[in-house]
Amino acid sequence: MRKYSLWTLAMVGIILITGRVWRRGNPGAPRQPRRRRRLRRPRRRRQPRRTEAPKPTEAPKAAEPYVGFVPPALTSPFHVAMVDGATARSKELGYKLDVQAPASEGDFQAFVTTVQQLLEKGVQVMSINPIGTDSAVTAVKAANEKGVPILAHNFITPFSEGKVESYIGYDQWGGAEKLAKTTCELIAKKYNTTSEMTKGKVFILLGIDSIFSHRRTGGFKAGLEKYCPNVVVVGEQTAEWLRTKGSEVATIAWQKDPDIDVFYGNSDEMAIGAALAGEQLGKTINKDFFAVGIDGNQPDPGPARTGQVQRHAGR
Repeated sequence: MRKYSLWTLAMVGIILITGRVWRRGNPGAPRQPRRRRRLRRPRRRRQPRRTEAPKPTEAPKAAEPYVGFVPPALTSPFHVAMVDGATARSKELGYKLDVQAPASEGDFQAFVTTVQQLLEKGVQVMSINPIGTDSAVTAVKAANEKGVPILAHNFITPFSEGKVESYIGYDQWGGAEKLAKTTCELIAKKYNTTSEMTKGKVFILLGIDSIFSHRRTGGFKAGLEKYCPNVVVVGEQTAEWLRTKGSEVATIAWQKDPDIDVFYGNSDEMAIGAALAGEQLGKTINKDFFAVGIDGNQPDPGPARTGQVQRHAGR
């Protein structure tokens, strides 16, 4: 260890003390610069980022209502016209319409099967036009069990069983009675007399055995009795709602009785068939004979085009 003399240590002490005193007496003397403190600037609070308001999202489109539509068949222009009208209206309302029909109006079991198949497909509501009342009840009960509301179009007579939300149709008995009045006037004009006094012969072309043919025939007969009691019904036979059958039955009827004045069809198609048969036999429609029907369909090519077949729908 290095040794210092007392003198040396004393001198160092004097120098240090002297230097301090000198600085106090000479404030202008240079000093070692002090390190300046930096003032911290207050931090700016971060402004939240501006975000665009979320665009309103479109509500998901609700599923279009699924509707089943079951005519008895599509062999008649009447039912085809109903399908056309239902289809057009469904498009306007945004409904999904599923039209299914048996091949024949007389196939009642196929009608029930068609209804059951639509129920299995998940229809939410259904409108039916049955011909057979038993098949109608079976179809309605099937819909009731599934909890599917069911309507009956072209039908106003309540079914014996089952819940139907609404019946939509016209008075078929009343319509046939009105058509009978027109028939009486036509015959009276042919024989230049009044409806009350005229005589004449009428042949009735029946539809498939059902409430429709019963009411359309019953109403017509009641009208004949009321408006021209001397006119007689000389025959009635089913033509199954069809034009071709109407023509066949009318031909045979004329062969048996050439003096038939009027063919009344439970449907327009059968009446048109009778009109065509008359023309084939050389008869003049609206002069030698008349053909009348109850559907009130739009005119189509053939005798109906020129209004030669009298048509009437009950109201």
